[in-house]
Amino acid sequence: MTDQFLYKCSRRSRPEPSPSGGCRYPVVSVEPSGAGSGGGPEDGSPTHYHDGTYSIVANQVQLHTAPPMPPVDAVPYVISLFSPGEGYDGRVEVNASQGVRITAGPPLMPPTSSESTEGVEVAVGELESITLVRGMIPGAQQAIAIMPTNLNILGTTANVLISSDLQITLSVAGGLSSIVLTPVGIVLKGPLIQIN
Repeated sequence: MTDQFLYKCSRRSRPEPSPSGGCRYPVVSVEPSGAGSGGGPEDGSPTHYHDGTYSIVANQVQLHTAPPMPPVDAVPYVISLFSPGEGYDGRVEVNASQGVRITAGPPLMPPTSSESTEGVEVAVGELESITLVRGMIPGAQQAIAIMPTNLNILGTTANVLISSDLQITLSVAGGLSSIVLTPVGIVLKGPLIQIN
């Protein structure tokens, strides 16, 4: 190797300018300290520590899990994004100019990619659920749960408001029974209507 290219193989001691104008600092790699099964520095997996902004730039970026080579035992397959910050100021930001698609279910069911995605899509398989929960105190949480057999809206101690300037329709059995609320009145429809 000539002296002209020798510097490329040595560890940099100063920040390297990044395309965005900031600095990319060297990443410190810690080699495995034991013969663990993977998952963290205590079990022998390599860990990378970094100060400053760490950027990965490519036309496409993929993160995926894979079974380890024997004789290492498999552990739960997990990809985590965690930003604790100071305990109150951590953020995880996701942005795409066309759309963001989140899926869960068997591989490729539903498809993880869709060129028609516009905005934000959340899609799951027939056996999975979609749940939004606010609060951590049992009995005082608000939640919306879309499950294989139910769609639940839980307001607990909060008010539940469904509002429209035009019309609100509650319908079952393809419209066999319905309640329609409009600015001019309320229409009840059904084979049997009981008002107690």
